[in-house]
Amino acid sequence: MELEITENNSNPLLDRQEVQIVIKHDSDATPKRNQVIKNLSEQLKAKKELIIIEHLKNKYGKTETQGYAKVYANKDAMNLIETKPSLDRHKDVGEAPKKEKKAETPPAETNEEEVSEESNEEEVAEEAVEVESNEED
Repeated sequence: MELEITENNSNPLLDRQEVQIVIKHDSDATPKRNQVIKNLSEQLKAKKELIIIEHLKNKYGKTETQGYAKVYANKDAMNLIETKPSLDRHKDVGEAPKKEKKAETPPAETNEEEVSEESNEEEVAEEAVEVESNEED
């Protein structure tokens, strides 16, 4: 995977750099967000947690992906400007993927009232069917 920065603009008003990138991945699949952030942080010498990938797009059949990233100067500026969904997408960037453990939940407890109501509803439905069949005779 080769990452090339095609455009690098400084935006002092928002306290960030805006970067257009092109990623060439001849024999690989489209790179994951974590891989791009890692390579971008090495090239720009920035912290991984301050990089937000806006989008990565590739065209069908091509082995080239174009993207847009924002590199913030500090965490405060990033939290002030970026939306919550965008921040959530980048929450686990610096960490290795974790295997989620299934939480053991106790079996659902049922109230006796709920069970009796359900059985009453079933009995009423059965009686209605019996009444209809008797009326047809």
